[in-house]
Formats: sequence, C-alpha cells, structure tokens
Amino acid sequence: MADEHKARVQIEGEVVRIRYQSDDGDFQVLIIQTNSGEEHTAVVRGSALEVDDQVKLGGEFKAHRSGEMQLNADRVERALPSSADGIARFLSSSRIPGVGKSLARAIVDRFGEATIDVLTKQPSRLREVPGVGKKRARQIAEAWGAAAAIRDVIIFLQSHNISPAFAARIHRQYGDRAVAIVRNDPYRLAREVRGIGFIAADRIASATGIAGDDPRRVAAGLGWVLNLASGEGHVCLPEEELVARARDTLNVDENRVRSVLDTQVSARELVRDTADGEALIYRRAVFVAEEDVAREVTRIASGCSPIPAIDAARLKALEKSFAFDFAPGQAKALRMLSGCSLAILTGGPGTGKTTIVRAIVDHAEQCEARVLLAAPTGRAAKRLADSTGREAKTIHRLLRFDPRSGGFLFGSDEPLEADLVIIDEASMLDLELARSLLRAIGEHTALLLVGDRDQLPPVGAGQVLADLIRSDTLPVASLNQVFRQGDRSEIVVAAHAVRRGEIPAGAERADGEFFFVSRDDPDAALETIVHLVTERIPKAFKLNPISDVQVLVPTHAGRLGTRALNRALQSAIGGRGPAIRRGSVAFHAGDRVMQVRNNYTLETYNGDTGVITDIDVGERKLYVDIDGRRICYAGEDIDELELAYAVTVHKSQGSEFPAVVMALSTHHFKLLQRKLVYTGMTRARELLVVVGSPRAFRMAVEDVSGVERYTRLADRVLRRRVDSPLDPQDPSG
Repeated sequence: MADEHKARVQIEGEVVRIRYQSDDGDFQVLIIQTNSGEEHTAVVRGSALEVDDQVKLGGEFKAHRSGEMQLNADRVERALPSSADGIARFLSSSRIPGVGKSLARAIVDRFGEATIDVLTKQPSRLREVPGVGKKRARQIAEAWGAAAAIRDVIIFLQSHNISPAFAARIHRQYGDRAVAIVRNDPYRLAREVRGIGFIAADRIASATGIAGDDPRRVAAGLGWVLNLASGEGHVCLPEEELVARARDTLNVDENRVRSVLDTQVSARELVRDTADGEALIYRRAVFVAEEDVAREVTRIASGCSPIPAIDAARLKALEKSFAFDFAPGQAKALRMLSGCSLAILTGGPGTGKTTIVRAIVDHAEQCEARVLLAAPTGRAAKRLADSTGREAKTIHRLLRFDPRSGGFLFGSDEPLEADLVIIDEASMLDLELARSLLRAIGEHTALLLVGDRDQLPPVGAGQVLADLIRSDTLPVASLNQVFRQGDRSEIVVAAHAVRRGEIPAGAERADGEFFFVSRDDPDAALETIVHLVTERIPKAFKLNPISDVQVLVPTHAGRLGTRALNRALQSAIGGRGPAIRRGSVAFHAGDRVMQVRNNYTLETYNGDTGVITDIDVGERKLYVDIDGRRICYAGEDIDELELAYAVTVHKSQGSEFPAVVMALSTHHFKLLQRKLVYTGMTRARELLVVVGSPRAFRMAVEDVSGVERYTRLADRVLRRRVDSPLDPQDPSG
C-alpha cells in the first residue's frame, strides 16, 4: 500500500474545508471531496483556493508525522462547477463580490446549469433575475470576468510547466496582463518577479516557442551573465569576456551576441566604457552607481573636517587617559586622521586599530563633536560598541531603511546629523551600500573608514575600500606593528604569518590556541570536524557547540562544503522535534541559522546569524533570536534562511567567534588563496583549529592572486580628484 501511495496520482473534486492556510494564502492544507464522494487531505502551495472551488490536483501521497496520508500537490488546475448547487456556492464565494447566498440561489434558479454560459456569453440576461437591475448586472458580469481571467491565467501558466507557487506570484505581479506578458516577453519575469531567474524564464520562453537566438533571449542572457559576474564580485566585464561567456552559455552564434549587445548599448540598457584601450560593459544602473561613489568620495574629501587635528599637546593628554604612550605609527595615524574630512585606517588584527578609533572618538567628543559609529553587520557593530564603549549600529539601521519608499531615510536630501562618522569593517562595503552611505554624509561631516585591506573583498559587487586605497588620493594610515598579546597572541601571530605568505610556526602542534589537524581524506576531515565541534572543543574549552563554535569552509558544495557539514552537524547537535521544511532542509527549534539576503521589512541582513527559538508548524512560522532580537519568519521569508553550523568564509566577514574550525581541502583548489585563509583565521577569538590537507593549506598561503575583480572605481576617483574634483554631472544622462 505504501508503494502505491508513492506513485504519482491525480484527483478531481471540490474543496470542502480549509484545515490550515498561511496569512498570504499561498500555503494551504485542504480537504478535497472527489466526484465519487471520497475525502482526501491535500497540501497545496501558491494557489489560494477557496471552499467550493472545483480542482484537479496532481502529486504524490506522503505520510504526515500523524500517520495520515496527504497529497502533496505540485500541479493544481481550477475548474468551474458543473452542478447547480456548486455554481450557487461558487457565485456566493468571495471570488464574486456583491453576490450573496440568496442572490446566487436566485440566479441559479432562473438559469440552472446554463448559468455559467449566461454569465460568460450573455451577461445582460442577468436582468431577468428579480431584483437585478442594469447596474447590478454589470457589476456581477465584471466580477465574473475578473474571476475567469484569474483562472485562465493560472491554467495558462501551469500548462507551460510553471509551478503553482510561481503562477500565483506571476499573477500577483501582473494581474490579468500575465498571459500577454508571458507570451510576449517571458524574460520580464526574470527581471521583475522575485524568485524567477533567467533559467526559469528561459524554460517558459522555450515552451512558448521563442527561438534560442531570439534577440529577447540574447538580451536577457547578456543581463544574466552580467548578474552572474556581479555575484562573483565584478562590477563590469571586458566586452570580449562578456561576449564569450554569453556565446557559450546561451549556445548562440557570436555575431548574434555582438549585434544584440550593440543594440542594448544603443538603447542605454548597457554601457560600454573604455579603459586603457579595453572596452568594459556595465549594466547601466551599476555604471551610474560607480560614478556616484566616485563623485561622492570627491565631494566629501574636498570638504573641511569640523574636528581639529590632534596636535602634540592633545596627543599627550590622550596618552594620559589611555595610561600608555602611543607607538610612533599610532601617533602618526592619529595626527593624520583626526583632521581629515575623509580618511582610511587599515591594519591587521592586534595592530591597534581599536586604540586609534577610541582615541579619535575621545578627541572628537572632547571637542563637543557628534560622533556616529557603524559597521556592515550586526556582530561587527556589537564588537565596535564593546570596544569603544559607545553605541554602534549596522549601516542599514544607521541610514534607516524605509519599506514604503524602498530606500533609506538618510541620504543626500537628509544627511546624517553628525560631525564624524566612523565605519568599521569597511572592507565589507560593496558598491551599492557604499553609495548609500556616502550620499548620507553631509557637507560638514567627516568620514573615517576602518578596515583590513588584506581581508577578502565584500560578498557583493565591488571592492570599495581596496579601490579607494589604490586610487592613492586619500589619506591612508596603515598600522603594521602587532601590539595585541595575551590570550589571543598565538592566533594573531599565526594570522600575520599567513598574511606575509608564511606557514605559521606551531601549525603542526595539537595544543595551544592555534593548531592544525592533518586530514587528507575529505570524509576523515568531516568526521574529525564533527568530533571537534560536538565533543572535544566543548569539553576542553567549556564552549557551547552551537553558539560559540563556528565552522568555516571555502564553498557550499562538495564533501567539505557547507551543505554536507551542516547536515552532519545538525544530525549531531541540531534541534529536534517539529520541523518546517524548505526544500531538502528541515528547520527545528534549536538550529543555528543565517539570513542570506537583506530583508528590510524584518530588518535582518545578509550574514546575520541566530538560533531558532520556537516553531509553529500549523502557522508555518519560525522565531529566530538574532543578537537578542526575536524575529518571526513566515511565508517567503523562510526561504532567506540557511543552516549556519558551517558557513563560507565570505559569509563570516565582520564576525568574531570564540572558536573557529576551518576546513581546507585540495578539492577547494579553485578557491584556495591567502586572503581567504587569512580572513577565516582572523574570525577566531580564543581558539583556531584548521582541519584538512597540509598541501591545501600551503597552496592557499602561497597564492596571493585570488580573483581580480573588474572595477573602475579607483580610476574614476583619481580622475575626479585630479581633473574635476567637484564635477556635478549626472552620469545617467
């Protein structure tokens, strides 16, 4: 019987009861009565069905934890009712506003089973029903037509293998225009409908008969290739590389790609920019963003700082309050940075960046200046607050995102009310976030960017801190001498050895605060990591394996990727009890999770981590504690969560953990680079364990290349600072 239920089935019938429905109606548990009188429980997503709807469902029966067999429907088709009673119930449902039970019954009594034909083809005949005048008949006919349009849209979309969830989403976006839009240009879906990317839109386009070399497909493909490049951190691509990628990805003739590219440039959808004789292609919005950042940098740097520079007398006074003398490099940095309208402080762990920031804040406050502190992530902001003893916020909260406008409240029209803004972990600033921040810096506000130039570039497109340093147009104070000693010195010393391209001394020892566990076989490495996280580290160091120990890896895929490690660690120490599933992942109370996209409504941002505290399976809601905030996830918001027992090194930027276990394998060879290992090592506060292949470790330490990001920000800043420091021209034309 179990095997029989696993087979794909199809049932037809009527929705007689809604057992559960999410707030948006996208997730439902329904009772369906078939035409033969049997009742089945069905789980439906994305269709927003109502009682009395006639449906045809396709899917598989699966056992619920209660033992009940439920149909998981992946195909839903609505049908019009055929019986007089069914038609009356349909008319009196919320789908046809203004028609109550008594009027619905009167209409059916007059026309019987011909009611639907009358409504569709002869709506004026509704005036034959007692009490229905010309205006009422028109209102009923319009409501019927709208309901029919919705049904036709859903049926059309599903006939092209679009899932019920996507079909409902497309209909919400376009209404009764959905069919025309899908037929005319399905690639609009990739640009405008959340969750539908180029691949899904391309599949729909193929089903509707659009040819592989159709200009609409090639244009969308060029945008997709640029989006993929943005995911790799690039702001633009050399034209020849873009053409080659698009040709190979789309399997289209190169001349066709070049022709469509020229058309896109002429239509101002894409921008062709030339640097050193090489043509670079941008999406227009990204080109404008890069020009904006260069212009804002020039504007701020050309201003005057409201905070006086630290002179010799003031330096002596600060040294007394700190109870130690500043090193020559620190004193030089303080004198340089304190009087600048825009400056950069960079240095590795233990070099005294925190001391400099505290000293500058003290100096500014003693000058009665208003100081604001922020960082890209919540954890980084908390560390900044702890180290300075002042309030610090995430940049998103500092700028105050407004869900109604879709932008930040603070910007060029309403700048931040401050004399000095200090941004920590500035290496994480991507192009878009940097633009929003710079726009909010007023004419009489100084900006100090603090970061480690040797860390990985941001997850998003661009490398703003590195480009500003490379432009060689701004004051940059580089701290190189290591001061931090004591509990964390072994980790700091090891990290700086890697930064210099050296294998750290003591890496072969199996004790202390930093040690290396040699495991060439990925399966053996995975087993060792699970043992370290779940048993050895908690027992030896009295650390909580869920909140205090973070596993870091270069990538998501593979035997030593985040997916495999998260499965293994969740099985060993993860939450138990009721679960809410997202694809192949089950979330339980007690699981460690990470937000993987910015969600301005929830005020949670890419890289935020927390622990699931409660689960409501019936309401399909998760409650997550993120830095002391209890946040409710429901509906599509759950799609933005991933398990976070293991995360990529990139995603860990801006965070520090009591203990870090980092996995390195020769299977990661494409990603093995010095900045990645250095960034991962500097996330550890008390304990650092590297597990994996000694050869992989050596390969990473010796590789300084990494992936060179295509950007032109440094050139743009240099050009503006030298040639036209206050050029107000709008690059968008």
